Amino acid sequence: MPENDNRTRRELEAALRGLLGQKPLGQLRVRELTERCGLRRQSFYYHFTDIYDLFAWCLSRERALLLDRLEDCLTWRQAFLALLNRVSEERAFYRAALDRCGQAGLGELVPLEEVLQTVQVYYRNRCGVQPDRAEEERDRRCGRLLLLALLESWLRGGEAMPPEELADALERAAERSAAGAVWHTLRERGEWNGVG
Repeated sequence: MPENDNRTRRELEAALRGLLGQKPLGQLRVRELTERCGLRRQSFYYHFTDIYDLFAWCLSRERALLLDRLEDCLTWRQAFLALLNRVSEERAFYRAALDRCGQAGLGELVPLEEVLQTVQVYYRNRCGVQPDRAEEERDRRCGRLLLLALLESWLRGGEAMPPEELADALERAAERSAAGAVWHTLRERGEWNGVG
């Protein structure tokens, strides 16, 4: 794709994101986007069939951006904070994604599976617990649903906790879960003396 086409798409994306802070996706008009970019309507329709087509393109770019950010994270906490900070920066965009696609669509956008897998590996290695793939998969599905519900509440304004505080709370919960797994393993091995 020629550079001008990419630039036009990026300009339309920036206009869309800016306008989402002012009104819902369903109320945006092509004319508003093109005027904001200084483009003709024909330029918009050369690239996209409608506003929702542009939004779908923006969603795919956002997911790619999130995955790129996760690659630079060394710990699960960094990964989770990177996600939360991005969602916080682009709250109107993510709220539009939630409104348009529902919680399932938000789950496709936000790579929670990758973060949760990082958490599992981190704590499994830290505690010396042997992997149980079926149990880990079940835990990831459950954790994903819980995090999506929390993220939805956070986006809708029901949860006012800042990203750092939310990450702290989740880390404490994960540590308690890991401690429970160690206790369970020791008890199964007969190494638990019942003290503590």
